[in-house]
Order: sequence, then structure tokens, then C-alpha cells
Amino acid sequence: MSYFSLHQRDNGSRTQLFDSKFDNYTTRASSPYDKGGNLDISQSTLSNLENQSDRHVSAMSERLSALKSLSLKMGEEIRGSNDTVEKLGDVFEGTSQRLKTTYRDMMKMAGNSRVPLKTWLMIFSVVFLFFMWIWIF
Repeated sequence: MSYFSLHQRDNGSRTQLFDSKFDNYTTRASSPYDKGGNLDISQSTLSNLENQSDRHVSAMSERLSALKSLSLKMGEEIRGSNDTVEKLGDVFEGTSQRLKTTYRDMMKMAGNSRVPLKTWLMIFSVVFLFFMWIWIF
């Protein structure tokens, strides 16, 4: 019988644990702002909540100001890049005009000389290949 007495539970402590007089979940409010129940919010709790709210608002304003300064810097960088691209486009346009003029003058020179155009093309291709050979190796 002593073996069976070890496995028996004490019903007295169990009833105290699960007794209905210890269950006060029905009277507890779900949040501090709940109007139901007999909840009394002290001034210190309200002040603590207000301070937390102020800290969160100040942290959010700091993050917003950081985002604002970042976006302003990005705008300045974009405007600077646009100016650089416009200047680069102007330089390319000037270079293109200069190359066209040089080609036209070269064709006039080749037409006025007694050396045929094929010879000039061979000379320029040899010079070009020579420069490419030096540039690569």
C-alpha cells in the first residue's frame, strides 16, 4: 500500500492552486486605457507613459531630420551629376564636330595631292595598327 500512496496527489494544495477565489482574470483590464473594471491609473503611471511617448516622438523626429538631410544631399549630388553629364555631352559634341572637320580636310588634301586615296588609306591603317600594337603590348 505504501507504493500506491506515493502516487496519490494532495488534493488540498491542488484546490488552492485552481480555486476560483484565486482567479481574478475576470476583473483585470486588458490595457491601461480600458474603461471597464475598477482600474485606478496613478499620475506617476500617466507621467511615465507621457515621457515614453515624448522619447519616441523625439527619436522619430531625429530620424526624420536625418532622412531629410540625406534626401537634400542626394538632390545636390543628382544636380551636380546632371551638370557634369551636360558638360560631357557638350565636349563630345565639340569633339564630333572637330573630327568631322578633320576628316573633311583630310579628304580635300587627299584629293588635291597626286597620291591616290588608296595609298593614303594604307598609310593611315599602318600608322593605326602601329599605335594599336604599341598600346596593346
